[in-house]
Amino acid sequence: MLRDRADSEADYTRFVERVAASETVWALKGPDGYAWCESNEDPEQQVLLFWSDRAYAARAGKAEFPECEVSTIPLFDFLFRWLPGMSDDGALAGANWTGQLIGLEGEPMALHDAILDAMPANKVVEYKARLDREMADQR
Repeated sequence: MLRDRADSEADYTRFVERVAASETVWALKGPDGYAWCESNEDPEQQVLLFWSDRAYAARAGKAEFPECEVSTIPLFDFLFRWLPGMSDDGALAGANWTGQLIGLEGEPMALHDAILDAMPANKVVEYKARLDREMADQR
């Protein structure tokens, strides 16, 4: 099946909209950690893979990561722990990739910003207040 960039962009947009609404990110976790693959643009760079729906993750898992199980990541943790950590590590984010590992890869903080932009304003305020409280507790 042929896929063009427009299909991958639609998958990315679907990811952003659905995780902003559900507050859940789906991933594949195996014995050695979470599913990733090499970047299509730079084989030296890792792309960590995430999905907006359990079914999407399960389909990709069957096709490419049979040793992995579907797991969830709360959106708060994804936004304020995972994506900043990935950015610090130089990893890329792949959102709603197909079972054939086709999709857009991008900077984690661009995905972070896109999700925050898609969330209701009151939820963004709630998340940022929670982050501030957690940071204050760590001091």
